[in-house]
Amino acid sequence: MDDHDKKPKAEQRALEPNAEGNVRVEVLMGPYRGQHLTMTAADGQAAINDHWARNPGEALYEHEPLSDEDRTHAWDASQTWAKAQWDAAAGIEQPPPPPEGGDVRRRSMTPDKSPGSGYQTRHVEPKS
Repeated sequence: MDDHDKKPKAEQRALEPNAEGNVRVEVLMGPYRGQHLTMTAADGQAAINDHWARNPGEALYEHEPLSDEDRTHAWDASQTWAKAQWDAAAGIEQPPPPPEGGDVRRRSMTPDKSPGSGYQTRHVEPKS
């Protein structure tokens, strides 16, 4: 395919929030594929950055194909966002995100030897 046969790459325009701070995006994959959704500006920009939505105000253009890893990430991101919307509508509270740097709750691998803590086994002499 010659360069003149390709659709031109368009300049990406910023999402323009409405008076409430929401933006409209066109969903490319996931459970809302083919729909125009209104979401917060941060969610809309994240959806575009994750490749599962696009700005409907931009002209269509060709871009590099996504790698399998990027495509899987886009699919997972779209599913996660959709589940969060369903859970919010059903009144199910989302678990808090894990803290930065992993789980900070660490258990000691040695038993607590302080008096009165835990179960104390009795000392039994082996039978001879």
